[in-house]
Parts: sequence; structure tokens; C-alpha cells
Amino acid sequence: MLLLMLGVSLTVGYLGSARFGIWATFASMVAMLSLLDLGVGNALVNRVAQAAADDRPDERRRVISAGAMLLVLLGFASAAVLATLAAVLPWNLFFKLSDPTTAREARQAAVVFAVLFGVNLAGSGMLRILAGQQRSYEANLLSGCATALACLALWFAASAQANVALLLAATFGIQSLAGLGAGGLLIWRKQIVIRNAASALKIERKHLLSTGGLFVLLQLGTMVGWGSDSVLLALMRGSSEVATYAIVLRLFQFASQPFAMINAPLWAAYADACARGDKEFVRLTFKRSFLVSSGGGTLLCISLWLAGPWLVSHWTRGAIVVPPEIFAFFAVWTILELTGNAFGVYLNGCSIVREQVAVVILFCALVLPLKLWLGSRFGVPGLLGAAISTYLVVIVGLYGFVFRTRVLAPLRNFT
Repeated sequence: MLLLMLGVSLTVGYLGSARFGIWATFASMVAMLSLLDLGVGNALVNRVAQAAADDRPDERRRVISAGAMLLVLLGFASAAVLATLAAVLPWNLFFKLSDPTTAREARQAAVVFAVLFGVNLAGSGMLRILAGQQRSYEANLLSGCATALACLALWFAASAQANVALLLAATFGIQSLAGLGAGGLLIWRKQIVIRNAASALKIERKHLLSTGGLFVLLQLGTMVGWGSDSVLLALMRGSSEVATYAIVLRLFQFASQPFAMINAPLWAAYADACARGDKEFVRLTFKRSFLVSSGGGTLLCISLWLAGPWLVSHWTRGAIVVPPEIFAFFAVWTILELTGNAFGVYLNGCSIVREQVAVVILFCALVLPLKLWLGSRFGVPGLLGAAISTYLVVIVGLYGFVFRTRVLAPLRNFT
């Protein structure tokens, strides 16, 4: 969260809204493109947790070694594909840029992003492996140290008025070191056995890719329905409006991110409890997680809604002016998002994935045309209004009625 604060206060003044919007767009693409790991990272959380619950150390080493090798291969492939696209795409048209210098800066930033994303994709999977072992505290410690270094690097970069590419390297690049540290830790503990990784991959590949395939569909839907707003705004309204969206998004992440961090370790805990048949743990943990997320998140969002105009004015030193109604839309959407996160962690840990895929597909089919229509007419309020209304109808409706029995099954009995 400190990095979010510094990222705005140190850079928006000298970058301007257009260049800041370019940086914000690439930052948002991290979540959008996470599906390029083919769902392997998410599949590993459940697979590693199940192997640990059954006390099968040899199988756990095989799963981890296979998953690590597959993630590294996917990281290289993703970096190569994205770097090729970065070199040929017309970024001036994408961001609606008239200045050739800014357009060249956008292309340079795209190439740097491509390389860093490949490294981050593999590293994020290593952090997921630690989570599957219920060692999220280690993953969080590594991420915290990397973020602290990123804050320091950002301060030096902003002091030198670095361009967007260098800002990406100072933030996203330094943060990716956490995943490399996790990989090194797993090798040191001999949980990744490099010499056996190829043979392990032959055994585990089918399972990881088949389970990961469901998570890919889920990630794809999440990318389209939740994570594409910055890109849609850039295409429909230009990078300047992305800057407005990004500022308020970062503000409300002070409400959503703490609860996401609290809930993240519960994924592996749910998976472990399901493997052991401990339904009482699942029931009590989910109840507490949901109540804490919804209650605490609502209080934080209301506070940010009321204080938002003053905070943004001082945060950006008056460089970005946000219409008041955008704070209200973001408050409602963030409440839905953080409660949905607590619910989603429960569903993932209990391997209720097919139902999530069906829900997300229907959500995307309805929300995307609505976002294009309302977003082109009303900008940020239109995008968020489309998301909120569709969420209430589809997400709440399907889980509350159509898939109710399946969703509540882990809370009642394991079969």
C-alpha cells in the first residue's frame, strides 16, 4: 500500500495524466495477463496442499518440481510472445497519443513490461507453492521485502524523473524478486529437485494442465469482467481518463488489499481441511472470514468515499481532479469485490471451480457489452455502474439460487 501511495505522489506531477495513464495501464495488465500461466499456479495450491495433508513427501517434491519447471517454461514463452507484440503494435493508436515521443516511450515500456512479466509469472507460481504448503507467511515476508526495495527504487527513479519503462523496472521489476527468492528457497530445501524436474513434469503435466484449465477459464473471465477497465478506458476515452480511474482505484485498494491479504492463506487451509474432512474448520473459518471482510470492508469504503475528494487533492497535489460520483461508485464496487474475494477463496479451496466458471462466463457475456455502451457514454461511472448492476444480478443470483446446494455442500458434509 505504501508503494501505491508513493507511486502516485512521486510521479503524477512530472509524468502528467497521459504518461501516468500509460504506466497505470501496464500495471493493470499484470492481473489481466496472469492467465498465461495456464492456471498452473492456482492448481498447484490445491495439489500441494492435498499432498501435504496425505503426508506424502515424495509426491509433494514431484508435484513442486514439475510445477516449477512448467512455470519457468511458461514464463519464457509469455515473455517472447509479449515482447514480439510490444515491438509491432501501434501504441500511439492504442493510447490515443498524438506526441511521437510519448508513443515511443509507450513502446519502450511495453517491451520492458513483457520481459518483467515473464519473470513475474514464474515467480508468482513459486509464491503459490509456498501458499499451498501453508507457508504464506514466508511468501508475504518475501513480498514485503521486495516491496520495500521497490519503494526505495521508486523514490530514486522519481527523483531523476525517470520515464515509464524505468518506473516499471523500479516497481514491477523489483517486486518480481520475491518470486525468485521463493524459488531459491524451495531449491535450498530440496523441494524443487532440478535434475528430476523433467521426469516429474511428464507425470504431473496432465493433472496440472487439466485442473489449471478450469482456473484459466476462471482467470479469463475475471480478466474480461473485472480487470479490463483500464484497457477499455484507454481504447474508448484515452490514457488521460485512465489516470483518473487509476488514482481512485489505488485509493480504494487501501480497503480491498488488507482483506485480500488476510484471506489469501485460507485457500490452502480450506484445501487441507477438505482433504482431511474437517468440515467444522471450513464452516467456522468461512463464517469469520466473510463477516470480517464484509463488515470491516464496508466501514473502510464508506470512510474513503467521504474523505476521497480531500485525499486525492492532497495526494496528487491538485494534478488530478475526480468527479464526486466516481467515489460513490468505487465504494459500492469495492465492497462487492472484497466480499466476493472472501467467498472466492472458499470456493477455490474447496475445489468448487466448474460452477465459478459458469458464473463468470455469464457475467462476462452480459457485462462486457454493457461496459462498452455505458463506458463510451459516461466514462468511469458507466464502467462501474455496468459492473455493479451485472454483479448483483448474475453473481448473487446464481450462487444464491442456482448453485446454492453445491456451494453450501462443504459447509454441511463431505462426500
